[in-house]
Amino acid sequence: MAFITSFIESVLVYTTVYTLASLGILISGRTGIFNVAGEGIMLASASAGFLAAFLSGSWLIGFLAGALMGAFFGLILAFVHETFKVNQFILGICLVIFGSGLSDLLYKLVIGVRLSAPIAPDTLRITIPFLSKVPIISGFLNHDVIVYFMYAATFTAWWFFYRTKIGLETRAIGENPKAADVVGINVSRRRYLATIIGSSLIGIAGAYLTIAITKTYSPDISAGRGFMAVGIAIFASWKPQRAILGGFIFAFIEVMSFQLQIISDKIPYQFFLMLPFISILVIMVVFKKHIEFPASVGKPYSRE
Repeated sequence: MAFITSFIESVLVYTTVYTLASLGILISGRTGIFNVAGEGIMLASASAGFLAAFLSGSWLIGFLAGALMGAFFGLILAFVHETFKVNQFILGICLVIFGSGLSDLLYKLVIGVRLSAPIAPDTLRITIPFLSKVPIISGFLNHDVIVYFMYAATFTAWWFFYRTKIGLETRAIGENPKAADVVGINVSRRRYLATIIGSSLIGIAGAYLTIAITKTYSPDISAGRGFMAVGIAIFASWKPQRAILGGFIFAFIEVMSFQLQIISDKIPYQFFLMLPFISILVIMVVFKKHIEFPASVGKPYSRE
């Protein structure tokens, strides 16, 4: 029971990373902007968030810095696309490369070379009385505040898109921006807001890697999880309630691969590192008939 509880706790930690990143991608995708720059945003935010947390001694400031860095990337993405109509995928790849270089540059400029790695301050943990001591159930509840934030962000995104007028209008932009424009919805403004908010969530996911999981920064710390989040958003058909399910599935596979590396000494560990990426390809093939896209995702819109 103790092992199962510990395993679930580990899965929920990585579920937080995947879910927040995929939520950020699907929020902007609902307005038609396909944010494939998640990997670069996570890397830059991981570095900025860790540095802010380490220098200030506050985990909260660290996550705010990560969110701001993500919002900065989202602003760049929205501005360049909406102003110059640059292809979203090419722009996203450029931002991935930019974020990868910026993350290492920031760390080296501020920290430099040290004999011992700097450590981030502890993130606030929230324990629910009684339930936090129940085996298995405690694996879902005995966590730091960002895990609970992930729960709240998922519910809020679902409620916004499916239970509010503004949310329905936002979804309409992703399906038919011209029709939304005709009825008086400011398409460009909504795309800016969605991309900036979504990118800030990706930034929090990146900061979570360095502040809460590893508690220090290392190059390429996101290890492809930003690209995995794109696959999860597609698997989720741009629905928040399915994004958290996809995040849990791929987090389970990743944690399982860690366990297999420990118990198996005959299979090269690189094979287990491949498992999450192989699994997402398999799942995409299996569920391809159930995957839906907003009609205008990836397409620029100009008022005529």
